[in-house]
Amino acid sequence: MRLLNSETAASEVIGHLLILFITILGVGMIALYGVPAIYSLEDIANSKNSEQAFTVLDSRASRVTLGESPLQVTNINLGGGTLTVEPNSTTNPSFMVVNSSNFNVTIPMGRVKYTLGDRIVAYEGGGVWAQYAGGGAVMLSPPEIHYNGWTLTLPVINVNGSASVGGKGTAVVSFKKGATIIQYPNGSIPGRMNPVNGSIIGKVHVNITSDYYKAWADYARTLSYTNVSVNDRNKATIIELEVISPMGTFAAIPGTITMRDINMSNSTPLTNLSFNLVYTKPADWGSREFELEAHNGNAELEIDTGHGTGEDYVIDVKYTKPGTPDIDETWHAYMFSAKSPSPWNIDLLNKTLNLTFTGDSCPTWSPSSCTGSTNYSLYDIMQHYALLMGPDLVFETDAEKFSTDASSYTLYYDPGPGALTYLQITENRADVGIS
Repeated sequence: MRLLNSETAASEVIGHLLILFITILGVGMIALYGVPAIYSLEDIANSKNSEQAFTVLDSRASRVTLGESPLQVTNINLGGGTLTVEPNSTTNPSFMVVNSSNFNVTIPMGRVKYTLGDRIVAYEGGGVWAQYAGGGAVMLSPPEIHYNGWTLTLPVINVNGSASVGGKGTAVVSFKKGATIIQYPNGSIPGRMNPVNGSIIGKVHVNITSDYYKAWADYARTLSYTNVSVNDRNKATIIELEVISPMGTFAAIPGTITMRDINMSNSTPLTNLSFNLVYTKPADWGSREFELEAHNGNAELEIDTGHGTGEDYVIDVKYTKPGTPDIDETWHAYMFSAKSPSPWNIDLLNKTLNLTFTGDSCPTWSPSSCTGSTNYSLYDIMQHYALLMGPDLVFETDAEKFSTDASSYTLYYDPGPGALTYLQITENRADVGIS
């Protein structure tokens, strides 16, 4: 019998082949997934580095544009990206418009922009912005907009230059101080004086056109007393601010007298509301009347001054509000003789003139029963109803046999926070270079 012998080492060859296959597979997986991930992480790291560098650039740019430094430089590692100075233009719009009914200020901003793939970091308007794939933008450093409810300060940064570099090296960005132009207040241009004139529309709009308008809008919404909207078509953020009503003594009585944003936390917000009425004919030529009327929803406040019984000149203050139950509160007082010479002074905040309640009850007061009471002066009554009707009180006026042109009125009141009173706008130019 013969025995069959075999010395073929097939298992060892197969083992080597398996090891080789696993090695090739591992290298392929690294090449397919690992290398792009490494490059992606490198891009993210470069973007983060650029974001940090731009916050430093922002700080140094402020020393130039808003401070006394004539020149500041910042090193930025390009990391394969591109660094560009983009002044405002039709192809790269970046500007701010501040306007109201009687003035319009337009200031270009421009930007310094770093681009790496689909990531962008930019310095614009004194702030730093980041934009990612899909168009989403966030604020990295706040812009130079400051509003405390009374004063809006806008030092607008105007970037000029045309440099652009790219690659792997380090770029040096230089900010050189340019001119500072006071745009508002500016007495040489009509309509640009403080306090801001809100007599017509009572609004100031700040319109910001930018690639990062959504991030601008997000920042604007963090400011108190602002109404913010966006225009996607024009890539614009619109900030609306309410303006305080004009105060002082005015040489004529308009058809409408407005008190915007009365301070509702002040129990006596009205300071002066008085009228000097000049009649057009002698006092014995018929009755004279002067009336004010305001509405807020279904509530109404009427103030009537005119002839009463005989030669009396009287005042009636009436507050009504339909409901369940209806509110009807009326007050009456004698003011002076209708034979008094012109002009007649009607002080609606008279502290010594007491009015008598002529109804059955007054639920808006405490105590609610005021029948026959003379405990409330005209001053107290006007403060009380102003707070019921506020925070915006708009009176329509009507004068019979009084000259509205020759007559005058005085208005002062306490505006609450959120009524723009003072505006400061400067255009701060900077020449930007890259080397």
